[in-house]
Amino acid sequence: MNLIKWLSILLLCNMLCSCGKTQQPANPDMEWWREARFGMFVHWGLYSVAAGEWKGKQIDGIGEWIQNFAKIPNSEYEKLASGFTMANYRPEEWVKLAKNAGARYIIFTTKHHEGFCLYLSSVSDFDVERTPYKGDPLKELVEACRKHGIKVGLYYSHRQDWHEEEAAVMEKEYDGHYGKPKSEVRPDADKYINEKALPQIKELLTRYGKIDLLWYDTPMDLTEEQSRAFVNAVRELQPECIVNGRVGYDLGDYGMLGDNEMPCAKVSQDLEMVATMNRTWGYKKNDHDWKKPKDILCSLIECASRGVNYVVNVGPKADGTIPQPSVDIMNFIGEWMKTNAESIYGTTANPFNDNFPWGFVTRKNNTLYLHLLRQPAGNSIELKGMLSPIEKAEMLSSGEEVSFSCENICKLTLPDSLDYERVPVLKLTCKEPVHFNDANYMNESIISIPIASGTVVPGPEGRLGFSEGMATQNFRKGTGKVLMKCEVDSPGTYLVRVFTSRHWRKSFAEGANITLKVGNRLFESVTLQKDGELANVRQHSYPETWSDIGTVAFEQEGTVKLELSVNDTGTFNRLGSFGEDLQHEKDDNIRFLRIELVKQ
Repeated sequence: MNLIKWLSILLLCNMLCSCGKTQQPANPDMEWWREARFGMFVHWGLYSVAAGEWKGKQIDGIGEWIQNFAKIPNSEYEKLASGFTMANYRPEEWVKLAKNAGARYIIFTTKHHEGFCLYLSSVSDFDVERTPYKGDPLKELVEACRKHGIKVGLYYSHRQDWHEEEAAVMEKEYDGHYGKPKSEVRPDADKYINEKALPQIKELLTRYGKIDLLWYDTPMDLTEEQSRAFVNAVRELQPECIVNGRVGYDLGDYGMLGDNEMPCAKVSQDLEMVATMNRTWGYKKNDHDWKKPKDILCSLIECASRGVNYVVNVGPKADGTIPQPSVDIMNFIGEWMKTNAESIYGTTANPFNDNFPWGFVTRKNNTLYLHLLRQPAGNSIELKGMLSPIEKAEMLSSGEEVSFSCENICKLTLPDSLDYERVPVLKLTCKEPVHFNDANYMNESIISIPIASGTVVPGPEGRLGFSEGMATQNFRKGTGKVLMKCEVDSPGTYLVRVFTSRHWRKSFAEGANITLKVGNRLFESVTLQKDGELANVRQHSYPETWSDIGTVAFEQEGTVKLELSVNDTGTFNRLGSFGEDLQHEKDDNIRFLRIELVKQ
């Protein structure tokens, strides 16, 4: 009996032993969302007129927050409406851009934090009627979406509304915002919610036909009762409309990630990553830090490999023109999706315990899709951990057959002519039923061990856990430890590398101290150093840093156990506050991502 058959039997036994476990029933209204995997966000408002400048001065921070950052009184900010011409607004062109890129849904900002409504509202006169545009841009976009089969999502800032004194969040207020000193501002969140926010939600859900998604933002200091009122409004008016996680208190239909936050491992719940193409969401004319089209495409692929939806943002100009770099990026994705969309739509997360150095894996039943970001070492791939043999291997875009063998380990030999700048996809059809194990193996001289693959042992002061993005949370001295393991199939010396992350507003923590046991080697009371930082599209949102803490020697093959605990979380410095930290990331925690053992 070969190794694959033997491991298959063991896995089947484990499945039979655990069949008594119950799972929560799936929400049928979420099926289109899970199938879609890819959407397009649109941030558009009066901030698009300011375009990152106020009175001739460039303002730091993301463009849609300019009123807050530049401390602009409402009486002055309102004047931007005359410049919001929408003269080149062509909603059908927007929808075609999204559809041709492969996006299945659009999320449109009906009201951002500035309080300005991009539709005709009977509740507030701070809406499109103040602009030169004669029409209802939301109605026109919804009609274009329906015409082209795109699902409709509506963004609504349900807590922050800088146009309404009742909605004031005092820690973010400044003198003169409402034409009076800050000391005289009298917020009344319930009044704002009942007299403006909920009535406008009713408008959005009763005037525009079927809405597929209501996307709330920044719940901040809302009570659970207040957040629940926003959910109930949707359930009562459009029961099939799904609600995102930022409504607050885990009341949404799917969970919440931070802006531009990529999970560090495959996730255990429905999640959505929203991402910018440059540094900002709303249009900012001097933000030329555009991400490369391939990097944006790879973010979509990585999201799918984690089991997460990806929504990429465009920030149109005040006249309705989408910046050309955004158009180019969407067109690049669309070209790839023409022949490779099968590897994204309706897929589930990578069935292996971690992604591979050469790229990402998605799955659909008994089919695997291997997305090749670069040429694998030796132009070949070993799929350690797959317990079912391959029946057919081919390039997804061309159907070209790929040679393989499945003895103890499934191995593939790739064609020499692949263009890795175009991210080729290898499609594997496996014999059913398909089985995998959850071990951490070495690939291309690296054993990558996601922290979330470990088991938590509580401590005397509580229990650490994992965030929605599968990084550690509440991990400090006294909250326990994480037990992990990996498979060493090549004896020798390995460098031990620990990856952590943080929000961009924080410095690398000074004095963070850990204890890590790897096999028989104990690294006791090691202070983490910033030995390097990954250069990727998330570097300016959730930078990922590694610390090399020493080497360990393995004299023989076999299973190696690891044990991680925290002695001191260290001290952060705050680097700025240009936008929202939606995860409310605590300082008294180290966000561990993974541990790598690198063969020397």
